Amino acid sequence: MQNENHGRVSKPMGRTMPSCFRFGFALAPIIILAALVFLAGCATDNPGPVNSPSAPTLVVYYTRTGGIAAFNDKLVVFENGDAVYSRGNKTGVFTVPPAQITELQTLLMNSDFPSLAQSYPAPSPGADYYQYNITYREKTVTTETGGVPDALLAVFGRLDALLADYAPLS
Repeated sequence: MQNENHGRVSKPMGRTMPSCFRFGFALAPIIILAALVFLAGCATDNPGPVNSPSAPTLVVYYTRTGGIAAFNDKLVVFENGDAVYSRGNKTGVFTVPPAQITELQTLLMNSDFPSLAQSYPAPSPGADYYQYNITYREKTVTTETGGVPDALLAVFGRLDALLADYAPLS
């Protein structure tokens, strides 16, 4: 029996869907997924504030530069014992034991840091002097060899010892 379409395959009889509906059905899963994602954020209870870790409290920031060996030392010590250093082209971290943190804090408090001047220059110029900067409780004091106030000698000694013990040059 010969088909009226002269050998062509005929389409099944029935209703065909307009192309605009076929496009809409193709987008339906994407639209539903987007709506679910949007609503998922709205459907959860508010868990309250998230406790993010806070930055450790700074104890002291210390720099020592110059001298005959051309030092360029930086040391940052935090209340939790974490310390970050830079010595020349070396950098690193170490942990200061709690007893040494307490000792350092005591030395800083006993130095009467708030009453110190901002600058203590050397009484006479020197080519190989150390230059020191120390920041404690948001105050910075700058000094150099020969001008270091007595109140800071023990503090500088302790900080230099930390560098020598935990961040040796060699």
